[in-house]
Formats: sequence, C-alpha cells, structure tokens
Amino acid sequence: MRSIEDVFKEIEGVPDFVSHHIDSVNYQNGYGDSPLHIVALWGDCEAIELLALAGADVNAQGENGFTPLHYAAQMDKPEAILVLRKLGARMDILADGETVLEVAESAGSKAAIGALRASI
Repeated sequence: MRSIEDVFKEIEGVPDFVSHHIDSVNYQNGYGDSPLHIVALWGDCEAIELLALAGADVNAQGENGFTPLHYAAQMDKPEAILVLRKLGARMDILADGETVLEVAESAGSKAAIGALRASI
C-alpha cells in the first residue's frame, strides 16, 4: 500500500507542482489546488481515500472554485465521484458558476453524470 509521502512524490511530478515540496494533505499550489484535486483528476481512488482519511478537505476549492469532485466529474471518473461523495464531498458548491452536475454535463462526462445522480 502506498503512503501519503508516496502520493506527494507522484504529485510533485505534475507540472503545476514541480517546484513545490508538498508537506501537508491540504497544501495548495499557486492556483489553490491541493493534492486531493490532482488525485481526483486522475481518478485514483486509493489516493483519494488515503488523503481524506489523513485530513484532506474534500470540499477545498482550488482554481476557478473547482473542488476535487468538480475535477472528477469533468474528467469522467465515476469511481472517484462515488468515493468522494462517500467521504462527504458536496454537490452544491459552484465552480465558475456551475454545480458539479453542470460541469459533468458541459464536459459530456456520461459515466460521471450517472455516478453523481446515483450518489444523491
């Protein structure tokens, strides 16, 4: 099983985090995105649970107000959506004026739309 430090090292390879040393589950880069935002983009359910159980804010808003759930919806990651919802991710937070469901619809993320509707 991966450790939080393993996840941090993986994220430090992402362009927006390359020059950063992540030392907290709630660390934010210059855009306001946290490690949880990145693993939600990837749909990495193991890392989502690991970070959330270590205290990561599942409703943290990053760039343009996006939460990890918005990113999972945009990238059509239904399993990540279900994990985030189980961990308390809210669907009513607006990002660029859109709800999570609207973000999924705009992106054409059909599996994400189904997961969001199933999680209500």
